[in-house]
Amino acid sequence: MSRRGLLLTMTEPPAAMEEEFNAWYDDEHLAERLAITGFRSARRWVADVAPGEGRYLATYELDSPAVLTSPEYLARFENATPWTRRCLGKTVVFKRWACEQVAPGTADPHPLAQALLMVAADAPIDTLALPGALQIRHFAASAGTPRHIALAELAWSGAPSLPAPRPGWFMRLYRAYAT
Repeated sequence: MSRRGLLLTMTEPPAAMEEEFNAWYDDEHLAERLAITGFRSARRWVADVAPGEGRYLATYELDSPAVLTSPEYLARFENATPWTRRCLGKTVVFKRWACEQVAPGTADPHPLAQALLMVAADAPIDTLALPGALQIRHFAASAGTPRHIALAELAWSGAPSLPAPRPGWFMRLYRAYAT
């Protein structure tokens, strides 16, 4: 059995374009991606950060990492719509990771998750502990840096007690995006 995949994107439009960017994401982009064979689900997240730090995160759950090299995905990726080209071309932050889920196996995102703690590092993130987390999934990125990602799924988005970041860790709390 192959491992599950994850496409992870961190984006931020210019402030003047935020309304259009969110309309594009919600009205065109998510539906377009979910129509591709092998895309299991997609979800958006938002963080309270300073401008230019990557306000939005999207998680696209995949049957396997191979979905991102399929002819169907590549045709959509290489022939983006005019609206996609406009919105992505204007982003002030765009980071993309193509990942393979390494633990726990084939776990799906937790349906009760209302917040997501993203931890990224150059080395595997083996020591992340977060009491109260619904689950913590670990990924290895074949594209994007840093190469190791952990996503801790939380039932709350208030002011949780977060672990102290270790040297070399990027850590950010996102809450579920509401349209």
